[in-house]
Amino acid sequence: MFSGGLDSTAMLLKLLEETREELHVHHIRMENRQVRDGAEQQAVERVLAWCRAHCRPFRYSESGLDFRALEAIPIDYLSVAFVACQVAIDTPGCNRIAVGTLAADLDEIRRSVTSAQRQVFDAMYACYRARKVGEPEIEWIYPVYRLSKAEVALSLPPELREAAWSCRTPVQTTTGYQICGQCKPCRKRAEVSAALSIAL
Repeated sequence: MFSGGLDSTAMLLKLLEETREELHVHHIRMENRQVRDGAEQQAVERVLAWCRAHCRPFRYSESGLDFRALEAIPIDYLSVAFVACQVAIDTPGCNRIAVGTLAADLDEIRRSVTSAQRQVFDAMYACYRARKVGEPEIEWIYPVYRLSKAEVALSLPPELREAAWSCRTPVQTTTGYQICGQCKPCRKRAEVSAALSIAL
């Protein structure tokens, strides 16, 4: 599952370079009141273009969820679990799902996110298994889980660091998107950029 952010970009590159398994890369275009889907889509396209030019082949697909009419911002990891189930069923022989979650990004309140995400997925996947569709077992893997944000940044070539998008509330201008500079991901990128003295 690929968002176009730093973490999922590092995950994608790691899987492309360190494994030989066939990869099905999937991006969810999640539209909501934060209006970040356009910026994320552009990042996804930039990252994919670089990976296609420099890495081994992979399958790519994308889907969309439109929550713009809702006041509340849906929880991302629940949407990811829902779509991941459909992608797993769509991919013959799929027995693993990779996500770019970092342990360092999970505070104590959110520590159970990965477990809750799998519970949602398992409940849905059981419906397909009841129809004898899909593989008997699905494993969730977290290729960059133990990395710090600085280690994630250093694992990427400059072109991919520049291509990836993190801002949750981007500002749309006549020439494209600008980061807000205020949300948590923006502040973290600025912190890592200053600590490592690299553009990020």
